[in-house]
Amino acid sequence: MNADSYIYGTSFYHVFDPRPKLLFTLLYAFLSFFVSSWYGMVLFPLVACILFALSLGFGELWKGVKRILPVVILLLVFLPLQDRAGIALLSFRGFVLVTHEGWVRVARLISRFVSISMVLMLFMETVRSVDIIKTLRYYHLPYSVALLFSMILRFIPYLGSLFEDIRDSMSLRLNEDRNGVPILPSITAFTLSAVRMIPDTAAALEERGFGNGRHSDYGMLKSYKGLFTEFMLSAILPIIFFVVVR
Repeated sequence: MNADSYIYGTSFYHVFDPRPKLLFTLLYAFLSFFVSSWYGMVLFPLVACILFALSLGFGELWKGVKRILPVVILLLVFLPLQDRAGIALLSFRGFVLVTHEGWVRVARLISRFVSISMVLMLFMETVRSVDIIKTLRYYHLPYSVALLFSMILRFIPYLGSLFEDIRDSMSLRLNEDRNGVPILPSITAFTLSAVRMIPDTAAALEERGFGNGRHSDYGMLKSYKGLFTEFMLSAILPIIFFVVVR
């Protein structure tokens, strides 16, 4: 509502209509749950990352990777707890650290998580906030639901970026090399900043008529001759890719 994570660009993915783009995003994420081969588990997230880099550049790709990297590391840390009774791949003095079944399960989780995260972030950063609401309304979601999804998709990345900026600013003030990362002051400043956003958010909701039945749909997304082709490509390409690598 208050901040748009849209990144301006002229790539082929930017000019793609958001309606088939949302279809592609959901279909790609859905098919990632049914990939079972090793090369499929590698290629699905890899292709998502390549598409992200081609659309937004390697700098933005690295920023996206840094957002999901802690979760990937956490999954790897808990790898020794997965399927303890399976075939041992790595052991230390008779203690099984990694089993084949556990490694397969964690690799599958990481593949799905990275694939879904990258295509979703790509959608969020190549579609304007107002167009997200229009796209969801195109699929006949109620206005309140469309607005809710739009706020969630925009505010979570924005708050994460806000916390990083505050933490970096606090680190410079307190001399991070000597005093460490100032977590508590950063959380305090972040909380105050989030609270101060409440009036602006409420004003933005009232301006859009939320709650009084007089909301604006901001018009409809324009239709053009290539829309059907983009819908077909968004549906066929992920399916073909899935059939090849699954």
